[in-house]
Amino acid sequence: MFRVASIIAVILLGLAAGCRSVRPATVVGDRKDNLATRTDPIATELQSNSDIRSVAFVHAAERVDGPEVLPSANPDAREDSPLTLADLVDVAFQNNPTLATAAARMDVARGRQVQSGLYPNPVMGYHATEIGNGGTAGQQGAFISQRFITGGKLQLDQAIAGAEIDEAHFRFHAQQQRVLSDARVRFYDALVAQRRVELTNELARLGADLVKATETLIDGRLGTENDFLQAEIKADESSILRDNAQNELAEAWRRLAAVVGVPTLRITPLAGGLDSDLPSLDWDSCYAMLLDSNPELNAALAQAERASFVIHRAMKEPIPNVDVSISVRHHNVTTDDVANVQVGIPIPIFNKNEGNIRSAEAEWVAANAEVQRIELDLQDRLAVAYRRYANARQQVDRYGQRMIPKADRSLKLVTEGYERGQVKYLTLLTAQQTYLQVNLSFLDSLRALRESTAVIEGQLLTGSLKQSR
Repeated sequence: MFRVASIIAVILLGLAAGCRSVRPATVVGDRKDNLATRTDPIATELQSNSDIRSVAFVHAAERVDGPEVLPSANPDAREDSPLTLADLVDVAFQNNPTLATAAARMDVARGRQVQSGLYPNPVMGYHATEIGNGGTAGQQGAFISQRFITGGKLQLDQAIAGAEIDEAHFRFHAQQQRVLSDARVRFYDALVAQRRVELTNELARLGADLVKATETLIDGRLGTENDFLQAEIKADESSILRDNAQNELAEAWRRLAAVVGVPTLRITPLAGGLDSDLPSLDWDSCYAMLLDSNPELNAALAQAERASFVIHRAMKEPIPNVDVSISVRHHNVTTDDVANVQVGIPIPIFNKNEGNIRSAEAEWVAANAEVQRIELDLQDRLAVAYRRYANARQQVDRYGQRMIPKADRSLKLVTEGYERGQVKYLTLLTAQQTYLQVNLSFLDSLRALRESTAVIEGQLLTGSLKQSR
C-alpha cells in the first residue's frame, strides 16, 4: 500500500516540476533592459579622472607655505604624495555606507524574484475513514495533494519582480552618481580652500613686508606714524583672513572626509587643476544627456513597467488553479486496497478580482504620470544648474583673461612705488584691496563653475548622505 502511495507521490511531483515557471535568472537575462549589458558610467568617469594635473594657478607668481599638513589616513601614503579626485572617489566607492544600503536593496529584489518563481509545496498526510465499521479500523492510508498554478501566474510574478530588480539597479546607479557628484563638489571646495589659504598666506606676508617698508620710510622721514599704524592694522587684518581661510579649509576637509566615508581622514595636500581643462557645456547636449540616461528617470520607467505587469497579473488571477489529491487506503472490512482521486477548482462567480484590476490600472496611470513629472522636474532643475554654470563660466573667463593679470600688475607697480616713497599709502591700500577682492572673487567663480559642472555632469544627483529610498 505505502509503496503504491510513494509511486503516486513521485508521479505528482514530476507533474508539478513540469508545470514550473521559468527560473528567475532566465527571466532577468531575457529582459531587453537588463543592466548587466549596460556600460557602467561610473567606471568610465573614474577612468576620465585618472589624469588630473597638479595644482596650477595662473596668477600665482610665488608659492608660500600653506597650513600644517597632517599625515594621510592611508598609512602607506607618503606625505609628499597629494591626493587626486580619482583617489578620493575610489575611497568613497569603497567606504560610503549608502552604496552598501543600495546594494543590499538590490539583493532584496533578487530574493523576491527567486521566491516569486517557486512552486507551492505538495501536502502529504495520513487519511482514515470508517473507523469502527464492523469492529475494524476501517480504511487506513495516506494521501498526497498538489496545487497546480495556471494562467502563467508565476511567470508574471517573476516579471513583476524583474522590474523591481531593474528599479533597484537604477537606484543603485543613482546613489553611485550622488556619491561621485558629492566627492567632486567637496574635492573642489577643499581645493579652493587650499588655494585660499595660500592666497591669504601671501597677503599676510605682504602685510608684514608693508610694516617693514613703512618703518624704513619713517626712518628716511618719508612716512608718518599714522602710516605705520595703518600698516600694522592692515597686517592684522591679513592675519585674520589667513586664520579664517585655515578654518574654512578644515571645514571643507571634514565635509570631504564625511562624503568619502572616512571621517578620520586627515588633511592632505590635494592635486588638481582649478582653472585647467575647464568644461564647455551647452544646454541642448546637457538636456539630451539628462533625459537619455538619468537613473531616477530610468527607475520611474521601471516602476511603470512593473505596474503594467501587475495589471496583467491581476487579470490572470480569476483563472482557477487546480488542486489534485490522491489517496491510497487499506479497507480493513473487505481487506481490499482502495484509491481515491479528487480534483477541485474554484469557480470565479462572485470574485473576478475586479477591485485589484482597477487598482492596478490606477497604479499604472500614476506611474506614467510620475515619469512625466520627473522629466519636467529634471528640466526645471537643469535650468537652474545651467544658469549657474553659464554665469560662472563667463566670470571665470573675464577674471582669468583680463582682471587677474591687471590686478597682479597693479599691485606690483604700486608696491614698488611705495617702497621708493613715490606712492602714497592709501594708493597702496587700494591696490592691495583690489588684488585681494579680485583673487577671492576668481576663486569663488572657479568654485561655482566646478560645482555647477559636477552637478550637471552628475545627472543633477547630489546629497549622497541624505536618507534615500
